[in-house]
Amino acid sequence: MVQFGYMPDTHGGPYNQPEPTPQMSADFAAQLLDEAAAAEKYGFDAVFVPERHARTECMFPSPLPLMAAIAARTHRVKIGTDIMMPPLYNPVHLAQTTALIDVLSRGRLILGVGVGYHPDYFKHLGIPFKQREGRFEETLEILLKAWTTAGPFAHHGKYFNFDAIHVTPKPFQRPRPPIWIGAFAPKSIARAGRLADGWSMAPFLDPIENIKTQVSIYREAAAKAGKKPYISLFRDGWLASSKEEAERIFGRLWIEEWKFYTKWGMLDAADAAQGDAYYSFDKLRRYGYPIMGNAADWLEALDRWDRVVGGVDSFVLRVRLPLGPSKEQVMECIQRLGEEVLPKFRR
Repeated sequence: MVQFGYMPDTHGGPYNQPEPTPQMSADFAAQLLDEAAAAEKYGFDAVFVPERHARTECMFPSPLPLMAAIAARTHRVKIGTDIMMPPLYNPVHLAQTTALIDVLSRGRLILGVGVGYHPDYFKHLGIPFKQREGRFEETLEILLKAWTTAGPFAHHGKYFNFDAIHVTPKPFQRPRPPIWIGAFAPKSIARAGRLADGWSMAPFLDPIENIKTQVSIYREAAAKAGKKPYISLFRDGWLASSKEEAERIFGRLWIEEWKFYTKWGMLDAADAAQGDAYYSFDKLRRYGYPIMGNAADWLEALDRWDRVVGGVDSFVLRVRLPLGPSKEQVMECIQRLGEEVLPKFRR
């Protein structure tokens, strides 16, 4: 049965806002936990959090303490990252902390990872951006050994040297928690098939044929590595009484997000050079992204994406962006998704 994850996005205000006060940050942290608890209450299977740094609208930059707090606040849902960036971490410290989160949650961790796309994150933490792919693969190698090897072991690689790695306690899950890799480019997608237990995909305004090509790359790489493919698809959207209402509440907010992703090279930067006129509701409707409308519109869209991918194993849904909607609106949307969409799609 397809699984549904919810993302309580760590954006907490407009891009380039003034630095938040401690009170604002504390209130926003409480909202993140309320959203996670609501997702569990209304039938979501998992809660996923992102990682972002050195941006004033990102009021909870590190996912690891947030995951621990969600583990303490919930009882059933899986708790994951979508995604975090291992190149930014000491591998042994990362292995130890994630193992403890799995223990704290009694085996609910899903570790979603990626090499990272934002150079400022690496600059912020003093990690060479050009080393991210090598550091990524070496960190995963150490992580897997640290989770599963009894007693101390040594590692001497290109980026890291340790004489006596000994992570204890080990993760609660046996043999270990699952690892998903988030990837956009063909090389990275093939890496997900080769190394991961699942691929976390997040196509935004990609043509359908491009998406199908990406899926083929992943499935072929997984088969070659002897792994069973598992695809998690990230989708933004808003559930309302009509498409018009959803566009009014959420569509304009997503266009601002569209501009941000274009700025950082994740979307169609060449076409967007035409200026603000390029960003239109007509294009959003043409691509069917984000998902906006009533329950019937959502069921149709989820079914369409399931068929495009050739079988989605897990959807991860996000209904809040830097500029909103409000907490009250978001909590209502989580409830409506849990009552009007998730159970019907599962049937």
